[in-house]
Amino acid sequence: MKLKALSHYDGDTDTKFGDCILLYNNNTLIVYDCGHNKHSETVKSFLISHPSISQVHIVISHNDADHTNGVIDLLDYLKDNNYSTSVYSSLYLKHTKKVMELLDDDRRTKSATKEHILENFDNIAEIVEKATDYSFAVIDATVNTTVASAKVVGPTEEEFVAVVAQAIKDDSVTLIEGETVMNAASVQLKCTLNDGEVILLCGDASPSYLHNLDSYDIIQLPHHGKLDDAKVIFDELDDSAYRKTFLVSDNTGSAANSGGSTKLKHYMQEEQYKAALNTRDGVVELPDDVLNGRNGIATQRRTYYGDLGSI
Repeated sequence: MKLKALSHYDGDTDTKFGDCILLYNNNTLIVYDCGHNKHSETVKSFLISHPSISQVHIVISHNDADHTNGVIDLLDYLKDNNYSTSVYSSLYLKHTKKVMELLDDDRRTKSATKEHILENFDNIAEIVEKATDYSFAVIDATVNTTVASAKVVGPTEEEFVAVVAQAIKDDSVTLIEGETVMNAASVQLKCTLNDGEVILLCGDASPSYLHNLDSYDIIQLPHHGKLDDAKVIFDELDDSAYRKTFLVSDNTGSAANSGGSTKLKHYMQEEQYKAALNTRDGVVELPDDVLNGRNGIATQRRTYYGDLGSI
């Protein structure tokens, strides 16, 4: 597979364009999040320029608007143009029984619990309803679920059920390692790129929900490059962090509540890590055209300014 992390950052710190990362080969496209209609327009252009692609898989990492706002528009386009489409997300209603066991409240009914889930995860609920109306496949993104040639590697059922229970239980916003419960259990995707390098995409996940980090060659730093999260990952990797490639999808500026990679850039430079590939600098494409020392396959990593970059 090839990767294209979209970029619409233009210095506007007020607009949360959010994430949209494409994984693709000759006949298949995986869309990992689509946080703005600008992203969905770019995906449409991409599909027009790649007419051999007939299968589209959309993976929703979590409920936040800057990861979901462009999905409905994209689903409409895929329906109108007869693409074979599948949608993957944590389907929390399927796990209501386990959520209720964690809540341990005899006064709470199953129907009330389901209503609370739909209220807390409203964007995902809307996407699932639309996909179902269009007769698209809707798949629970549990660990080991295959998405074309990629695979879901997290969170575990125990992790996301605990997050759902916490979201229902608390009236105020609860944080897990500084991340909201919505962010913490983002769906994580593992994919092997054309050069053999293995990448982890992880949305806004809390670092403690990321496992086996040393098994990846390329790691998306969560929450748009939020420094506190990145530091936990660097510490976990220890010396191997200096050999890793890191990807940042930062199309939101650096507002206090939206992650943001400004502090990260300075920190990585000070600590002498390789600079992260960052969508604030333009569209990121993988693999690169430098010979990979591990397997000798010629690849190309390019960063472009603008919208689609090179297609």
